[in-house]
Amino acid sequence: MFSILLIISLQNYEISFIIISILVKRVCKKKWYLTMSDINYIFFLSLTIIVLGYIVKKTKIISEENGKAVAKVVLNITLPALILDVISNIEIDASLILLPIICVLYCSCVVGISFIFFKKLSKDIKGIQLMTISGFNIGLFAFPLIQGIWGEEGLKYIAMVDIGNAFIMFGLNYIIATKFSPKLEIEEKQVDFKYIAKKLLTSIPLIAYIVALFINLSGLTFPLFVYDVLDILSAANMALTLLLLGIYLNFQFDKSQWFVVLKVLIIRYGFGLLVGILLYIFLPVEDLYRATLLIGLILPIGMAVVPFAIEFEYNEKIVGMIVNFTIIISFILMWIIVLILNIG
Repeated sequence: MFSILLIISLQNYEISFIIISILVKRVCKKKWYLTMSDINYIFFLSLTIIVLGYIVKKTKIISEENGKAVAKVVLNITLPALILDVISNIEIDASLILLPIICVLYCSCVVGISFIFFKKLSKDIKGIQLMTISGFNIGLFAFPLIQGIWGEEGLKYIAMVDIGNAFIMFGLNYIIATKFSPKLEIEEKQVDFKYIAKKLLTSIPLIAYIVALFINLSGLTFPLFVYDVLDILSAANMALTLLLLGIYLNFQFDKSQWFVVLKVLIIRYGFGLLVGILLYIFLPVEDLYRATLLIGLILPIGMAVVPFAIEFEYNEKIVGMIVNFTIIISFILMWIIVLILNIG
């Protein structure tokens, strides 16, 4: 049993988060076969922590505003520590380099096809649908679940997908948000490439990827003390991220926008499953590589679309609905896929 006491000072008062996560040693990275009971246990354990996060929000122990502080800890400390710990030690080959390329190409193609489908819609609705069609929540959703199921071996694959995903979320989706914004007049709708470059270059997880890849490819290693620090910090990532998913869950949906949301969900998961299954069948790589890629294409929409919606004055309720629905659907789909494939 592993316990973390995180005390965060926010808005002039102390908030104490006591987060308990059970790290199951019988599914550590050295175990290559997972029984159905192992898989169900991991997902049930993850679901329990997510529900715990939702309960502490509903009971007003923690608010979504407080959750932003935890998200900053995850995105700037525990997740980068996990990335540095995993990526700096993996064996990198040509097949791994293919993962971020597949991510970028897939998302770009889906947006291009969706643009044809949404051509006759109003610009603001078109903007919402296009920027929620592509991009994935990998750091706050996939990492803790894949870590629990497949350990570092699975993390190395999804981490490479996340490199391509960063360019989609902060590049392509930001361009879409700018171009179709109801806030800006036509002559003002210029893409701020400085902003895009700044977001990419100041993204702590992306910097962690770059540093870890450099350490790996150069043959250098961190001192033992640094690895020990990274181990301690990265151990907190799974509990914190799962708790955050619960804190951000919201079941208050605007029924008048069902049709808009439904089209996004059908395209996201329709194309994701179709392409993911085809790649799983035909890619000449190991099973875990293909399974992780399949799961990568049915993950929820990245959380970055929420601040984009606020900045460019889109309908935040619709964006929030899509984000929440994709979290629920992706969790269920991922559970089913892992059970069917039964890859350890």
